[in-house]
Amino acid sequence: MSLLAPYIARGIFWEVLKLWMKGYKVIVLDVPLLFEAKMDKFTKPVIVVWVDPQTQIQRLLARDKSAEEEDARNRINAQMPLDVKRGKADIVIDNTGSLDDLSQHFQKVYVEVSKPLTWAEFWRSRQGVFTILASVTSGVVLFIKAFDNHTNTL
Repeated sequence: MSLLAPYIARGIFWEVLKLWMKGYKVIVLDVPLLFEAKMDKFTKPVIVVWVDPQTQIQRLLARDKSAEEEDARNRINAQMPLDVKRGKADIVIDNTGSLDDLSQHFQKVYVEVSKPLTWAEFWRSRQGVFTILASVTSGVVLFIKAFDNHTNTL
């Protein structure tokens, strides 16, 4: 992991916080070192786009035309294996097929993550946090008014 990882993670955190405050319901992070940087603890659900190792190497070589196969293997081996990431994921998108297949998998996942929130998820959402803040503030104001009225009558 890079020496810059904590700074990058902090920057991502602040960007996500800004989007959350603006009311975005779905925020997608593309973080290759999500688990290594321990950022998976702050994201839900964790979605891993998985492909078998041979296809991963073939696609890397096709994308980086000047890369040698040994270099491609070294780059892949420097990261946590996708099979391990797949085991840690909440949702896995299989990317061994075509782009159309990938698009269909993505659409299904988007529908899944866009479903209404459970109560536990709601209380961690922007609307839930504001509901808590408004309730606590109202309770404190009412308590202070009741306490003032009680002390004024004595």
